[in-house]
Amino acid sequence: MLRIEDAHLPGLADLSGDRLRAITGADEVDLLRLRYRPGKRAILHVATWKNGHSAEGTLWFFGGDKGRRIARRNRMASSFDPETAALFEAFPQDHRMPQIRRFLADYESVLQKMTGRRACGVPVLLRYRPGLSCTFRCAIDGPDPVYVKLINDDDPQRLQTANRAMQDALASSGTTVAPVLGIDRDLGAVAYGSAPGLPLDQAVSDITSLAPLDRTIAGLRHFWAAPIPCGRTLDPEMLLARARESVDFVAITAPDCLSDVASILRNLEKRRPDAPLRPIHADMKLEHVVLDPDQTTLIDTESVSLGLPDYDLAQLFGRIWQAEQESRFPSQFAEAAAAQVRSAAGTSFDWCLGIVAVRLPKFYAQRPGPDTDSAIRAILGRLA
Repeated sequence: MLRIEDAHLPGLADLSGDRLRAITGADEVDLLRLRYRPGKRAILHVATWKNGHSAEGTLWFFGGDKGRRIARRNRMASSFDPETAALFEAFPQDHRMPQIRRFLADYESVLQKMTGRRACGVPVLLRYRPGLSCTFRCAIDGPDPVYVKLINDDDPQRLQTANRAMQDALASSGTTVAPVLGIDRDLGAVAYGSAPGLPLDQAVSDITSLAPLDRTIAGLRHFWAAPIPCGRTLDPEMLLARARESVDFVAITAPDCLSDVASILRNLEKRRPDAPLRPIHADMKLEHVVLDPDQTTLIDTESVSLGLPDYDLAQLFGRIWQAEQESRFPSQFAEAAAAQVRSAAGTSFDWCLGIVAVRLPKFYAQRPGPDTDSAIRAILGRLA
C-alpha cells in the first residue's frame, strides 16, 4: 500500500495491507492522507473497519525512539508496533490534541459556554487532520447546527477578531462570512454559525445554469474589494514555496509524474506576476461558498490572506475540473463553468493556475494508491 525508503523511518518501507491491519487491529484499513517530512516524521491518517464498524485513526512514525516513549506514556490510549516503530492512536486519541477528548467529554457545557445554547445529541465528526485540527457538527436547541473547530495551529481569539472585522467590512455588500459564535481558548475551539443556503457544488445541480457561479464570482469580487485587515500574506514567493513543497511530495509517492510537475514549476519560477495584493479567501473550494437567495457566504476563512485575487479564481477553476474528474460534474458543464471563471480573471490567472496545477497533484500524491499516477496525469491534462 505504501513504500517509502527512508533510513530514519524504516517502517515506511513496506506498509502492506496486512501490516496495516496488524498495527491497527482492524479488519480493513484505507489510507486517507499522508503527511511526510523526510527523515523526521510521517503521519498516516487512516480509516478502519472492524466488525462492521468504521472509525478513524493515525499512524505516527518518528525518527529515533519518540513513538515508543509516547506509547509508554499513553498505554491506555495508543499502541506501538516494534517491527515498524509505528505509534497507532484511534480517534479521538491524539497525543498532540488532547483537547479533542476533553471537548467530547464535556461538550454540553462547552457548547453552552461558547454559544449560549443547549446541546442536542452528540457531536458528529466532519473532518480530522491529525495533530492539527478537527471539526464537529453539533446540534443545538435551534433550527440550525453549529460547527465547532478545534485548532492547534492558530489562536481562536485571532480568528474571532478577524471574523468580526470581515463581517463589518462586508456589511451591506451581499457577501458575508459564517459568523463566530464563541470561542474556548483553553480548548483551542471556535464555534461557527451555520451558513444559510446550499454549497456551490450543490447549488449548480441544475447544470443548465451558471447563475450560482456568477454569484460566487460576484461575491468574491466584493470580498477582494472590502477593507479587510489581513494578518497573513500569500504573495507570489510564498505560492512558489508551496509549489516547490508539492513537487517534492510528488517525487516521493508518484515519482513517475515528477517530470510533469517539475516542468510546470520551472516555468513558474521564470517570472512572478506583478499585481496588487488584496484580501483573498486563499482556500477556495466549491464547498466553501454557500448561496441563498439573499447573500453569498464564505466559510472556512481561517486562511484569509493578502494575495492575488486570481489565485482564488484559479483554485475555483481547478476544483471545477476536479469535480468533473470525479464524475460530480458532466464534462460539458465543467467546460462552460471553467470558461466562465477564466473570463472573470485578470492578468495573473495563468500563473496562479500553474500553482494550482502543481498543488492538486500533491492532493493525489498524499493519498497514494494504484490510481494515483493516473489521477495526477488526468488533472494535469484538464488544467493544461
